[in-house]
Amino acid sequence: MTGMTETFDELMAVYEGREGRGVVFQPRIKHWYDVNLAAGTLPKKYQGMYVDEVYQDLGVTPREVWGPGGAGSEFAGYLPLQTKEGDDVEVWVKQTHGLFYETEPHDYIITEYRTPVGTMRQIQRRTEYGTSLYNVEYYLKDLKDIEVYKYVLRERKYLWKRLRYSWGMKRYGDNLPLRVQLPRSPLMWLMVGTMGFQRTVIMLWRHRKEMEELIRLLEEEFEKMLEVCQGKAIIELSFGDNMHQDMCSPPYFKKYIIPFYQQLMPKIHAMEVYTTSHWDGFVKQLLPLVKETGLDGLECVTPLPQGDVTLEEMKEGMEGMFLRDGIPAVLFCPWIDLATLEEHVRKLLKLFYPRLILGVSDLLPANAEIERIRFVNKIVQEFNESL
Repeated sequence: MTGMTETFDELMAVYEGREGRGVVFQPRIKHWYDVNLAAGTLPKKYQGMYVDEVYQDLGVTPREVWGPGGAGSEFAGYLPLQTKEGDDVEVWVKQTHGLFYETEPHDYIITEYRTPVGTMRQIQRRTEYGTSLYNVEYYLKDLKDIEVYKYVLRERKYLWKRLRYSWGMKRYGDNLPLRVQLPRSPLMWLMVGTMGFQRTVIMLWRHRKEMEELIRLLEEEFEKMLEVCQGKAIIELSFGDNMHQDMCSPPYFKKYIIPFYQQLMPKIHAMEVYTTSHWDGFVKQLLPLVKETGLDGLECVTPLPQGDVTLEEMKEGMEGMFLRDGIPAVLFCPWIDLATLEEHVRKLLKLFYPRLILGVSDLLPANAEIERIRFVNKIVQEFNESL
């Protein structure tokens, strides 16, 4: 791994579009680490290590390590803003083991927001090793829930996580440009996070006026977030969209996504901050539209054989933007030969340099061969030496 100051400058060169600096390999290994830690299957040499020590052993730049705490390990990913609910909004959380209709019990987290205008509830299920969650019941099910959510949003504030920022800056500030993680853009916020895909589509059809009022309210949340970010040492704001054309079709993208970003980008760029969005789904139909958003880069666009686009299609659609990641996660699994992985990496480096922060699209699988990270890093070092 290059020195701290050198790595920082190499990453800044990608943001700024400068040539002559080496490629940084910054894979997401936290999922691999968390699952294998919880399952007791970490390689012997990594048992007892923190995840940033594993990065150091592999010789690559750490990622998702800025904040302390989090499920499965001592690190919690990127720096988020702190959410502060209104004084008359009560958040009730309960952990339970199994629900009444299940014969095989699982771990669940039930969360309720109790307000003067009503209550909304979410149920999430923990995955096998407890390292992540997914929804089995969403907050927003009908118009009554939407009214509750509107009340919650109007009362909500955002705060800067001072202690978490200070901890990360002391540990990584000379190495990693500060990235702050923002929520998904409003439509994806509903589809993925609070309402679910099917119900969002149906509600937009049946209750367009109420839904678009809610979307406008969600857009205002980002104005609050930007106020908190003003004057901070932020290099990048990243939107966690989980973009997928089967959820957000081109018509939806044109109607709801492009206008949202076009409204926000001038304000963010005036702060001298770069922007990215998390595109980890099928995106072949959306790539021709992405430049209209004004985003500076995309994260974890996934090419064939895992995604639905070629590297050439990615390059064409993202002209003028930078790419973070680009190696399909499946290429790190043991049934894929190393020659295929090497061929892909070399082609990716050739096509996207200097607008590339190399990584895994989307993250290193729990059943991946970790030494393939070291293998790719040697290819990167060879490429950098040739510059």
